[in-house]
Amino acid sequence: MLFLLAITLHANDTLFVLPQESKQAEQKIEELIKSSQHSIEVSMYNFSLKSLAQELIQAKKRGVAVRVFLDEEKSKDKSSEYKLLKKNGIDVVLIGTTKLHTKLAIFDKKVAVFGSSNWTKESFDKNYEIIVVSQQDDVLEKLNQFIKQLKEK
Repeated sequence: MLFLLAITLHANDTLFVLPQESKQAEQKIEELIKSSQHSIEVSMYNFSLKSLAQELIQAKKRGVAVRVFLDEEKSKDKSSEYKLLKKNGIDVVLIGTTKLHTKLAIFDKKVAVFGSSNWTKESFDKNYEIIVVSQQDDVLEKLNQFIKQLKEK
């Protein structure tokens, strides 16, 4: 009985193991960006995957509030999508007080994507990584609180 309850509580969670499921993981993130109606908040150490940057830009053009938190030092890399996002009106916040090493996105405050993977081609295509998609209330509460702390920096 407890086993069935545990399965039910986590039935909406999805785990992707990369690089084997990289295409499915990237498609899921793109789907979440495209279906977001109100807000997208991303906290990413290394963000150089142009396809996801373009999807965020399209979401912004649809009227979705998009905010991206990036590690200040890492955003200076030539491959970083920082300048593209900023140039297209995305609210980009650089965190430099301490290393921002998170890999997190929250869609409409209802779905969280997190794990070990940066949003880079290497992370999706070459590295051993994990990505979790969660709709668990307790997880979302903690992660939304984390984003709120970043906003206060």
